This record gives sequence, C-alpha cells and structure tokens, in this order.
Amino acid sequence: MRLSDRSLALRYATAFVLAAGQDADRSVPELLRAQQALAPAMAFFRHPRLSSEQKKGLLAKALGEVSRTTRRFLELLIDKKRFGLLAQVAEDAGKVLDVRRGLLRADVRSAQALSEDELKALRERLGAFSGKSVELGVKVDAELLAGLSVRLGDWVLDGSLKGRLRRIRRRLTG
Repeated sequence: MRLSDRSLALRYATAFVLAAGQDADRSVPELLRAQQALAPAMAFFRHPRLSSEQKKGLLAKALGEVSRTTRRFLELLIDKKRFGLLAQVAEDAGKVLDVRRGLLRADVRSAQALSEDELKALRERLGAFSGKSVELGVKVDAELLAGLSVRLGDWVLDGSLKGRLRRIRRRLTG
C-alpha cells in the first residue's frame, strides 16, 4: 500500500472514531467485523463498472445488522471510491481508539514462556517507560535464544541474546 493511501486511511479512521463518539468502543470492533465479513467480496466493491447503488445493495445484504454510524461510514467509502482502504481503515481505527483511551499495545517476543509475575512486572515497567497503560501480546520465539524483544509503538527494545550477539558482531566487524 502506498504511503499516501496509508495516510488517507488514517484520516478516515480518525474521522470514523470521532463520528462514533461515545459509541466508539462498540463501533470500532463492529467496523473490524464488517471488514472481515466483506473481505471475500472486495473484488466486487472494487469493480469499476458497478454503480455505487449496486455496491451499497450488496453491502446491505452482506452486513446484516450494524449501527447506523458504521453503515453510513461504509457507504461513504463506496461513494468516495475508497472502499479498497477498508482493511487499513479498520486497523487504524483500533489504533486511534487505543490512543484515545491512553492505551499502548506492546508485542513481546520471549525465548521462554513468561510467568504471570514476570508479565505484570513487564507491563508496569513499560507503562512507566511510556506513561500509558500497556496491553501485552506475548509470543514465544525460541530463535531469540534467551531474553526478550519488545515492540512498543515505534520503539523496539531488544534484550534478547540473539540481538546482543548481532550488536557485538557489528561492533567487531564495523
């Protein structure tokens, strides 16, 4: 996806969250479910010879019961010929909502499974580091050899043995 499309998708996502207002906690997951339900029919929505009315008709049949805000937003994407951005918009809407809540998601890769106490301590330290509430997504990755690696927004904190060995090699060869 082009950078201009990514920035446009972020604008639409922000507008959707603002339009949803107090119902954003319900509307954003609903938009994501709608995107997943409509994914098999994306070729139809991108077809240039089909009218907006035909696309909106399929939208009504495929979606079933959704909120007025979500339905109108999806219709807007059809009218503006931006329906192809739906997957990125749905993903970005979740991120915009997280920012609005003061929540930051961290992707944690660990060489071994972490205990509940270790997860709690990590969550607290990352919260102190970022100044926000942190939600952890943890995966075990044996390739790290030992330690862990954390992606927190734009930050990557690599405390893995594999990362340390890579940095030592760069210093010695660089």
